[in-house]
Amino acid sequence: MSNTDKLSRKLFLKSLGRFVLSGTIGGAVSGCLTACNRLGRTNLNSSTYSTNFPVKMLGPSMAVGHRLRDMLGRLNPAFAAEVKADFRKVVIVGGGIAGLSTGWWLQRHGFNDFTLLELESDCGGNSRSGKNKVSAYPWGAHYVPLPNLESHYVRLFFEELGIIEGDSSVAAPRYNELHLCHDPQERLFKDGQFQDGLVPRRGLKPEDSLEIRRFFELVHELRDAVGADGRPAFAIPVDLSSQEPRFRELDKITFAQWLEQRSFHSKPLLWYIDYCCRDDYGALSANISAWAGLHYFAGRRGRAANAETNSVVTFPSGNGYLAQSLKEKIKAHIIESAPVLRILPGQKLSRVIYEQDGKTKALQAETVIFAAPRFLAPYIVADYRLEKKPEYAPWLVANLTLSGVPGSRGTPLAWDNVSYYGDSLGYVVANHQEITTRRSSIVITYYRPLARMPAAQARRFLQAQGETFWRDEIVKDLEIMHPGIGALITSMELWPWGHGMVSPSQGYMWTDRQKLERRFKSVVFAHSDMSGISNFEEAQYQGIMAAESIISAGTALKEST
Repeated sequence: MSNTDKLSRKLFLKSLGRFVLSGTIGGAVSGCLTACNRLGRTNLNSSTYSTNFPVKMLGPSMAVGHRLRDMLGRLNPAFAAEVKADFRKVVIVGGGIAGLSTGWWLQRHGFNDFTLLELESDCGGNSRSGKNKVSAYPWGAHYVPLPNLESHYVRLFFEELGIIEGDSSVAAPRYNELHLCHDPQERLFKDGQFQDGLVPRRGLKPEDSLEIRRFFELVHELRDAVGADGRPAFAIPVDLSSQEPRFRELDKITFAQWLEQRSFHSKPLLWYIDYCCRDDYGALSANISAWAGLHYFAGRRGRAANAETNSVVTFPSGNGYLAQSLKEKIKAHIIESAPVLRILPGQKLSRVIYEQDGKTKALQAETVIFAAPRFLAPYIVADYRLEKKPEYAPWLVANLTLSGVPGSRGTPLAWDNVSYYGDSLGYVVANHQEITTRRSSIVITYYRPLARMPAAQARRFLQAQGETFWRDEIVKDLEIMHPGIGALITSMELWPWGHGMVSPSQGYMWTDRQKLERRFKSVVFAHSDMSGISNFEEAQYQGIMAAESIISAGTALKEST
């Protein structure tokens, strides 16, 4: 889902005065629409809907992962130490964006003595994607907002791919129009029909309008705020944010507490804020730190010479396009379907034990880059202890192929389509970027974070439910926005993410995450959970920082000889 809605907000704020000055109209419209919607929702929920289509459960290799986890305790240390090992200067464990970016940066600097090992049959992590005869589609992350000026590495990569045309270091570079999200970008279903943008505008009371205006005025001030250290209050990457206590102390309370302290009680506003928190963090505002919550709204300052500031870069395969582009650049160094069983770290050399084609193999390396989620490290890295595990949010993603465009009232089909009702984040249209006349078939990617229960409980629930349960849940949810959509569905594929993304709970951003070591003996860590925010920019940054530690060490060694 898009986390920059500034253009819609701008248009919305222009209309706030009319709502404020004509409160009786707002109340009357609200009452009428609420009644109409109540009737519509009752009919939709009680209607029968078609589920006569194939459903397939896919997803990351949880069974393989659990089997390997159980094997680790039985792996004979003597055997692990004796497996014949080939030598590499660097072994990268994990082929998500962080691991791929490590390899890309190493190779870009002339360093080619490395191997990347990936558990799955394809790299990408939560930026993986799929494809059918209608369209490519994402299985997770699906866009990148216009990168800030300080997001130097993202801009450089975009320039290399031709996404940015010309010099990526200028304040507002020019972007390839094919990769900027086409209009209409976003719409929200509320009170019986769709509106433009995701900030609720229909059926607002005057006090709702005032609170929404006040909230955006506050976060706009924070977006422009600079600390005494000269850094922006909220930067991307987060490590470049101001270290001033008045900003960092926001991490000590929850976002919900911050909102309560400032008397934000409007239900439409709080719905929107919780939607944004579920979108970026897989959690509610009551379960994330105020610093992280405000970062969502105040951290984006990217500009383009040929696009509005709310624009995003996207592709039919989502961020899978970026993952595959990275993979293509370093494909000679990648071994897929190669689960790592054990890492035996030393002060100078480490051994990496892994499986390939049913055989146990080993690599010996001067440095191991552990680019997998940190919660896995105690199971794989010998003698490594994790004081406090980060929280990870579970998600369900589904890709549905439709034989036609679903009918709806109000704003026409957009890239991002969200419902005010239910627990999902709605869906994006995977083939929205096609430069064609209105297509007959489309693929929609449906996102559902399990944010309303504790993460461990949600993971068990996610794993326990089968195809039929999720099929019915998804169709029932979509029928609220599109009565009769079930008859258009020709196939559905499901992808459960047990540990979909790191969730920055209270105290994580500036206390807990700083306790995560960057290095353990000859193992260097690189993953977005070290940033506390799971997005392309942070994963790339952590991967490049790991690569830089190797490059700088090599440079220092050359200079000393």
